[in-house]
Amino acid sequence: MNKYVKRGMDNFYKRNFSQAMFNFSMALSLNPTSKEARLGAILSDMASEKEEEATALFEYYIFAKESGEKNSEDVVEEIVDSVSSSIEEISSMLIEKEVETKINQENGIVYEDFIKLISSRGSFKEAFEDIMFSTKVLISNKDDFIDFLDKLIENGFTEMSLAYLENAIDLFPTDEKLLSLIKKVK
Repeated sequence: MNKYVKRGMDNFYKRNFSQAMFNFSMALSLNPTSKEARLGAILSDMASEKEEEATALFEYYIFAKESGEKNSEDVVEEIVDSVSSSIEEISSMLIEKEVETKINQENGIVYEDFIKLISSRGSFKEAFEDIMFSTKVLISNKDDFIDFLDKLIENGFTEMSLAYLENAIDLFPTDEKLLSLIKKVK
């Protein structure tokens, strides 16, 4: 076992994760193919946010290795990858749920949250089609309104954008951005 890997493990046991990371990184710089050093670095990094989980995985790894399990590093890495992807999926679902809650609370969605919905759905068209018959888009400033109209036009909602534009031109007859949007529609 490389001296840096041993120091990294000692530091990990002492819960000195930044020093453990340093030692595992040093071990990797000397031997980039070291599975022990790679796993130690991954778990040290993980410990900065999820100490309990990283410590449990580290202990499992040591136990599996001492029990003679082959490829114990690979098994633990797969577990780490699985946990990471599950956390990302849960975060994504929570963001969508948060947006849904905001929609239901206000019987409308503020434009800033609508932009987040667009990001989570992947496209303006999908996000707008999801809400267009049940929810109002609440826009509080002119720049957001113009951005919204531009996105409507770009995504084929020309009739709807024209209706909004006609009303907006009555309020701002000399606004160049609005006039350019009318030209864009035509």
